[in-house]
Amino acid sequence: MLAALQTGFRPREERITVLVPSRMRLESAWVDIVIHNVSSRGLMAGCDQPPAVGSYVEIRRGTLVIVGRVQWNKGRFFGMRSQDRLSVKALIDEPRLAGRPARGDATPDSDRRAERRLAHEAQMARKVERSRSFASIFQFLVIVAVGVAMAGIAAHTVYTMLSAPAAQIENALKVQ
Repeated sequence: MLAALQTGFRPREERITVLVPSRMRLESAWVDIVIHNVSSRGLMAGCDQPPAVGSYVEIRRGTLVIVGRVQWNKGRFFGMRSQDRLSVKALIDEPRLAGRPARGDATPDSDRRAERRLAHEAQMARKVERSRSFASIFQFLVIVAVGVAMAGIAAHTVYTMLSAPAAQIENALKVQ
């Protein structure tokens, strides 16, 4: 019976379950994703904002690049058919890069821009640290001022409360 129902249909290719964190480029934005299963012609992945059906995406894991088209999406998951055949072993064995891969078209101008960007980021980090330091000192001074004011108010209240009975005792001693 089952054989009669399957005539004319190709059997579904086996999927290998994996959990591989990767990065996906959709248009100009990069998104963190997790690949959940892989076959030789596609994969299923999950992310916070899955791409629309029909959109082309690029997935990177280390130096491995997978280009494909989104076939379906549901909830946080989407299925992608790859442009080329996938090697499951290569995908699993590929280590994550510690930083961005080096660009092949890197020119001295882009290096200069990177240096300027790093210098600007360092300058901004110093500004933020100075601002944080100033805020910390200002907060400390405000707390000390409030503490001194509260101590003064408390001392005045205690003095006022104790001075009236002390004055009565002093007057009683002078009369005798």
